[in-house]
Amino acid sequence: MNDVSPPTSAPTSAAEAWRRCLERAAQAVVSVRIDAPRPFDTNWNESAQATAFVVDAERGLLLTNRHVVRPGPAVAEAVFLNHEEAPLQAVYRDPVHDFGFFRFDPAALRFMAPEALRLAPKKAQIGTEIRVVGNDAGEKLSILAGTIARLDRPVPNYGLRRYNDFNTCYIQAASSTSGGSSGSPVLDIHGDVVALNAGSRNQAASSFFLPLPRVVRALELLQRGEPVTRGTLTTTFGFRAYDELRRLGLRPETEEVMRAAFPKSTSLLVVEKILPGGPTDGALELGDVLLRIDGAPIHAFTALEALLDAKVGETLRLEVERGGAPIEAEVTVRDLHAITPATFLEFGGAILHDLSYQLARQFQIPLRGVYLASAGYTFAPLGIDRGAVIQAVGGTPTPDLATLEAELAALPHGGRTSLRYFEIDAPRREQVAVITVDRCFFPMARRTRDDADGLWPPVPAPPPPEPPAPEALSTTPPTADDPRAQALAAALVTVETSIPHKIDGVHTARTRGVGLIVDAERGLVLTDRTAVPVGLADVHLTVAGALEIPATIAFLHPFHNYAILSYDPARLGDTPLRAATLAERSPRPGEALWVVGLRRDLQLFAQHNEVATVNALELPLPRPPRYRAANLDKIVLNHTVRSTLGGALTDDEGAVLGLWATFSYQSQKDHKTVSLGLPVDLWRPTVEALRRGEAPTLWEPGIELRYLSLAAARRHGLDEAWAHRIEEHDPRSRQVLIVERVSGGPEGGSWRAGDILLEIDGALVTDLGAFNRALGPRFTATVLRDQTIEAVDAVAAPISGRGTERVLHWAGALIQEIPRGVRVQRGVADAGVYVSLYWYGAPASRSKLRAARLITAVDERPTPDLDAFLSVVRGRCSGDALRLKTLDIDGKPDLITIRLDLEYFPTFELRREDDGSWIRVDDPRCPEAADDASRASD
Repeated sequence: MNDVSPPTSAPTSAAEAWRRCLERAAQAVVSVRIDAPRPFDTNWNESAQATAFVVDAERGLLLTNRHVVRPGPAVAEAVFLNHEEAPLQAVYRDPVHDFGFFRFDPAALRFMAPEALRLAPKKAQIGTEIRVVGNDAGEKLSILAGTIARLDRPVPNYGLRRYNDFNTCYIQAASSTSGGSSGSPVLDIHGDVVALNAGSRNQAASSFFLPLPRVVRALELLQRGEPVTRGTLTTTFGFRAYDELRRLGLRPETEEVMRAAFPKSTSLLVVEKILPGGPTDGALELGDVLLRIDGAPIHAFTALEALLDAKVGETLRLEVERGGAPIEAEVTVRDLHAITPATFLEFGGAILHDLSYQLARQFQIPLRGVYLASAGYTFAPLGIDRGAVIQAVGGTPTPDLATLEAELAALPHGGRTSLRYFEIDAPRREQVAVITVDRCFFPMARRTRDDADGLWPPVPAPPPPEPPAPEALSTTPPTADDPRAQALAAALVTVETSIPHKIDGVHTARTRGVGLIVDAERGLVLTDRTAVPVGLADVHLTVAGALEIPATIAFLHPFHNYAILSYDPARLGDTPLRAATLAERSPRPGEALWVVGLRRDLQLFAQHNEVATVNALELPLPRPPRYRAANLDKIVLNHTVRSTLGGALTDDEGAVLGLWATFSYQSQKDHKTVSLGLPVDLWRPTVEALRRGEAPTLWEPGIELRYLSLAAARRHGLDEAWAHRIEEHDPRSRQVLIVERVSGGPEGGSWRAGDILLEIDGALVTDLGAFNRALGPRFTATVLRDQTIEAVDAVAAPISGRGTERVLHWAGALIQEIPRGVRVQRGVADAGVYVSLYWYGAPASRSKLRAARLITAVDERPTPDLDAFLSVVRGRCSGDALRLKTLDIDGKPDLITIRLDLEYFPTFELRREDDGSWIRVDDPRCPEAADDASRASD
């Protein structure tokens, strides 16, 4: 390209020249909105803003940074100065340098025709006054001034596991750019682009610009429709000044020759990193000074890269000097694109792809193995996080993604296999884990970049093989010295729960607790809701510390902190399990008892203790709302029980007086647990009903209660007659129940906060146990309300014990019916559907459709439940925009617009079956997409 600017027609002031320059440039600069729907290589899934500018108006080519275009999937759109929008297609992202190109359709612009900005790399000179025009800090358009101070700044270091440029110099100026200005043109006074803004230093005004010589080459190739070849020696070079080169042993005669060849240069290239197993491994060493390639002197990155890009696959002769000794080596140029991943595997919610040169170079490890870009449901619960490099699966080495995919595809749903891996920052510490295959909640698919349209279409894996018939296995219960521990040894199991999707506000994806077998013939296990917080879960039981079997959720109590699981006794063969004996009553304050259970190391224990108090459980409100126990009396013991996972409270003969349960709660921003007793009277009716094969009859009152002393009740207006009746009825406690919170659902409609409960259907009710037993579908409650005795006709909803049974994934958000915790803890009415989670990089994230919000209408059509919501959104296509009316949990309304992306975030539903299992049902694609697919298949 010609870097000489045309002369101006008449002398103008500098201010006028800059005005004209910037006026023209502003038409070519666009704000880019990017959604990265998947983690990939060094990038996370996220939504971001950046800048790009037109470099070819006819072809619709935009230049920006590589970290904007992204090495992985990206959905982007440009917003021009006049606020016209155009979807963008990723055309090219450089494997190494921080530049890439988008394409837009010029015909999509109706009201403007932007002119391309001219690239002029030779005009970047020290002292040049420049302007950076872009979307700085998220602003629509900003103009930042500066002066080029350096042309040889070392590449910025953005940190390990992050994208870093190399084998180039950067240009530096003090222009104070920040986030959003990535990809901005760096203009001189004539309106020519002399560099590309790429980064900045947070603690200073320094900005870093990418030089344009290799950008110009790539643009010209794209304009001709030719591939942008990129070669590499998988070696990182640095530039060193002659004074340092002398200390490295550069001979005087060599310096003289190189200075004569390049009189304006004061530095040469030196080997800084060599990739193990790469073409220069064993041929070059750190500190080698590069002199010539195929006899031609080399001193700069631009010349080196020009040669390598033209010689991909060919052999070159390198001449270096090592400690004063001349060395020659023949090496083969590798294809940079071939060692830059362009495909990934979705498996169990995880993202896996070949280890990239970008990451292997940073950690100096061989370019071999499969990189875990996102841990997902399969790997995260095992503590295997992003950054793991998988070396083998099931004993088979996995040097590449294709091998790994073949091994995983051969495993059935629920199957298990060993995994050998290392963390990328600790490559010498090999680790082993056993993973469980999930092909239910998360389909397995390979996505590969299609440069024709910029998409990464999925290729679903074949259906998994049928799992083998389960084999019955037997073991014996552990032995214990204490007779109380031995009596329950055959009834205690460990409960482990994995949660694929965080619904109902749950804050964790993996939990553990202790279960108590309450029916060995039917296979019923009692546990707490900390061990099984939600119904959308995979649950496994460990029996006697020796055998593991799957379990299903038979019953979840919505607020009494217990769950009942079901397992197949035939899976345990001749294992002599025995149901715990349940006591006829709950313990009283002062009563001696035993705590029998499992410690965190899963060892049996028994501890003598006494009941300190039996009083109401009061836990702080979580934010956002989630499961929280309420409306029950807890058992507090005199002596601390340390390091316990859970168990039972028993009498001397081993009869169970209560469940030693873990209660989960939130204090400020911290999630905490406390161990307390759950009286047998509270949960025994549910157990007995399930033993009989019947559905438990329990009721949701729609309120939360706490105790109020009789003295306080008098201050509220309770008269002497009522006070005297209550004293006679309960001379020990002398307390009443007061309504603390009221559900926004229909069951809470008759109650008001502050109601003091006196009677239900004519019978005095002064404790939580009596209240729970008195509930029915309809009842009359006598309350003290605003110092007046009133009769309240109340209703209660039946408790199914099934928890949330339907979850919808839409636009990158999980949507469900309003959970109980939201209705009761925040008084939210049943007026919409609830957003329980959203994914970064999804339309929901871009549109700020946050978790803990209600969607009450879509395109003005009310959405009171999931069916209504589905009826409105079903049939919409990718790119369609919808208007959502939303409410936060405090009732504040908001109207947002959302644009669908069904390519990366298709609609599907998770449904609970009658047997407690879950299925995934993919929503039919929109008619337009289905027609396109049909035409493609024809």
